Amino acid sequence: MSDFTYELPEDKVFFDAVMSILAHDIQYRDTGYYHLLRDGYCEISDSSTFSQKRWNAMYTTVNFYIPKDVFASNASLLPEAKNILLKVCQTVMPPNAGYDVMKINISPSLSIGQHDILNDIISTANNSKLDILSDDVKQKGKEMSELYVTLYCVENSLRNFIDTVLSNALGDNYFSLISVPNDIAKGIATRKKEESQNKWLPLRGDKDIYYLDFIDLAKLIQNNWEYFKAYFPSQGWISTKIEELYKVRCLIAHNSYAGDDEKDMVALYYKQIVKQIGSHI
Repeated sequence: MSDFTYELPEDKVFFDAVMSILAHDIQYRDTGYYHLLRDGYCEISDSSTFSQKRWNAMYTTVNFYIPKDVFASNASLLPEAKNILLKVCQTVMPPNAGYDVMKINISPSLSIGQHDILNDIISTANNSKLDILSDDVKQKGKEMSELYVTLYCVENSLRNFIDTVLSNALGDNYFSLISVPNDIAKGIATRKKEESQNKWLPLRGDKDIYYLDFIDLAKLIQNNWEYFKAYFPSQGWISTKIEELYKVRCLIAHNSYAGDDEKDMVALYYKQIVKQIGSHI
């Protein structure tokens, strides 16, 4: 007979306890992870599988969600942050609850964050003498800005994932060792040439992976499937999602409007992709 309650703590109570440890425990307070998570939240996800750590305790995952801009600018910190958070969450989870925290995910939130530049633009338009920005355009602009940031995070999460997988397998100079389609190679060369001629533009990055279009990421995965097949159910699973997300990205890039169906699709694919690659970025 089990002495476990099998009652999960409330997400907010659990998150507050984790943050308290990160802020006050001497072994964690100088790591900077408190600031990484302070505007975020967490969700505890149990399962129907035993953890194998205690014979009748359940395998449990804690999903942390942080602002999209914070996620994008701190990608290199996430692997170590997951290790620290795993230890802290295992400490916070009540032993008699019957849930062993075995995995941590950190993902960009779809709901957190404000866009000061957009607000400044709207404020300027409202204070002008000309009624050049209708309420409908303002609202759609806000919606599309949120959608763009989500797509930005998904695209660059995939870049970081591809870079990590290939670097681990082949070393930092992996691009010369993999199969790169001719159209992608030409695109990289063209963008580098344009970059060298326009000194006022910021550099994309120090690796060729940063010179690929979003849709090129699907092609690169397909042409080097032996390195990625362990991470995805099939080539079609990831390729189809990238292709559909790319279509929405093109709408936004051309200042068109994406409707509710497109927004729902982006949100769904975002969650699925980040969960699939979350432990590898």
